[in-house]
Amino acid sequence: MLKTFQKLTALFVTLGLSVSVFAEQTLSAKQLLQKMPVANKQLNYEIAFFKATPLNIESLRYRHLMRDGKNYAQLVSLDGVQQEIILRDNLVSYFQTNFQPFTINSQHIVDSLPVLMNSNFDRLEKYYDFIKIGRNRVADRLVQTIRILPKDDFRYQYVAFIDEENHLLLQSDLLDRDGNLLDQFRVVHLYIGEGLNGLADYLEDITYPPLLLDKKEEKSVELNWKASWLPQGFEVIKQQIGVENNSNIESQLYSDGLFSFTIYIADPINKTELDNAWKQGAYTIYSETIQNKEITFIGQLPLSTAKRIVQDIKFK
Repeated sequence: MLKTFQKLTALFVTLGLSVSVFAEQTLSAKQLLQKMPVANKQLNYEIAFFKATPLNIESLRYRHLMRDGKNYAQLVSLDGVQQEIILRDNLVSYFQTNFQPFTINSQHIVDSLPVLMNSNFDRLEKYYDFIKIGRNRVADRLVQTIRILPKDDFRYQYVAFIDEENHLLLQSDLLDRDGNLLDQFRVVHLYIGEGLNGLADYLEDITYPPLLLDKKEEKSVELNWKASWLPQGFEVIKQQIGVENNSNIESQLYSDGLFSFTIYIADPINKTELDNAWKQGAYTIYSETIQNKEITFIGQLPLSTAKRIVQDIKFK
């Protein structure tokens, strides 16, 4: 009788797992991606992960908790200089040795974490194809693998590895058009549960640095230039005029919801017409002097795209 019960129990468990796996496999790539930001916001969890580029690797720990309708998170570095970043609802505070701590308005911690975790995939669907690749394994957990492929040749691609059970992002690979790895986020340990309740108490007891006030007039700043060509989907997020060494530096930040870049325009330091380019991982820096203005691109797009954007800047 006991053996029969054990066999039936094993059968029901197997059937339950099979139904769960089947449900995951019937979801479309977009549906799986859409579950990711929901899980990221609603679950109480802790991950240890590493962030790697061709020239650097760092290990970090991220903890997230929802309690009493409040959103808490903590990101800490595990190597080198100690750094802690804390989220309390819509405030993010930065603490680092030898630097003055500060607080900014933000709904998410974005440092060292993939933007994929909180992306709007309804919007991204206009400019990217979502392709299911199959199952894989990350941090001893089964994942669904999805390629996020641009519909043009002007930007990079992502491969996302999403936990089949809880839909958290466990790995993301940022690749160029040739498939070369530019940046990787990879979880090595995951915990989900109520053992993080003490985190909220700890975060509420900290003395926080003052809030850096946003300049509300940034949106109303008028610049005498514009980017006449952009890859589809990129929009101006912020623009401003700063001053350095008694010279104005104008800038515009652009994003398509997945990648971002900033254009800076200033008086040239020297009068040569040479262009300069530099790449590190996913980041490109390209500078060119046009109409006696130094135009600099800094962002997450290929060099060929950066050049075209800079060379198509039009002055009014």
